Amino acid sequence: MKRYIITLLISIMILGLTAETHFNSGEYGYQFLNIPVNPVSLALAGRGIHSQGNQANWLWQPAAATADRAKSVSAAHHTWIGDTAYTSLLYSISQRKNHFGIALINLNYGKIDKRDETGLLIGEYAPADLAVKGNYSLRMTPSLYLGTNMGVVYQKIDTASALGAFTDLGATWFTPLQDSKLSLAMRNLGVSGKMADEKVKFPLTMDLDLYKGFDLGEQHIGLEGSLSKAVDDDIRYSLGAELTLLGNFLIRGGYQNADATNFSAGLGFQISRFNLDYGFAAYKEGLQDVHSFGLSYHF
Repeated sequence: MKRYIITLLISIMILGLTAETHFNSGEYGYQFLNIPVNPVSLALAGRGIHSQGNQANWLWQPAAATADRAKSVSAAHHTWIGDTAYTSLLYSISQRKNHFGIALINLNYGKIDKRDETGLLIGEYAPADLAVKGNYSLRMTPSLYLGTNMGVVYQKIDTASALGAFTDLGATWFTPLQDSKLSLAMRNLGVSGKMADEKVKFPLTMDLDLYKGFDLGEQHIGLEGSLSKAVDDDIRYSLGAELTLLGNFLIRGGYQNADATNFSAGLGFQISRFNLDYGFAAYKEGLQDVHSFGLSYHF
């Protein structure tokens, strides 16, 4: 049975990853759902699905957080491009057999000048994106985990707004190769109301992540390669590496073939029950670099 599930999921992923960019790509909204949520993901080329320090991995891979027994709350903040700010609050509890999580995500664009048809300044408005997402995942066999996210999203631009509901589906397989995992996900399956008489479309996205860990004496390094295809974008690949030193200090780095950014890096510290994380992504073409800070508490 497990073999058939894995074969079906891989077939769906191949179809999604090889699909061409939709000709109506400019009509898709809710793009903030594809922004890295915390500094761990940002540092690992926007992914970090199988990083043990990534408390938000279930947001993009619904089955990823089940395997390790953990209970945590975390918060992260990005100083995003321009005057935008990206903030997330998460609660996560895993008992190895199942996982439950809930998250609040907000992208604030700051204030934007509002002008009339002649260009005259007549005021300001503050666009915003807000999502609430919940997760439940389950261990199906000792090596196969399945999960789903369900959420609601709100988007506002000036006086127009829209409300939508969406879901993510994911699977993680612990392969026979030691310390290795394969994950597949289909994200942003949703329906939305209209904004200014036009229905907002969700950016349906397919993800594939392959992870392999290596012990280097008392240290450990994790390598992750990923492919991602959004319906409104070309296929993207990324590579990430996370080196754990002395059990509580982490060095992270990544590369992706995105148009605006390629290289990213970050650090992580574990102090008692707290995790402090920092992520950085270098942007090109006149865009300012992105910095992210996160704090997690395990109890």
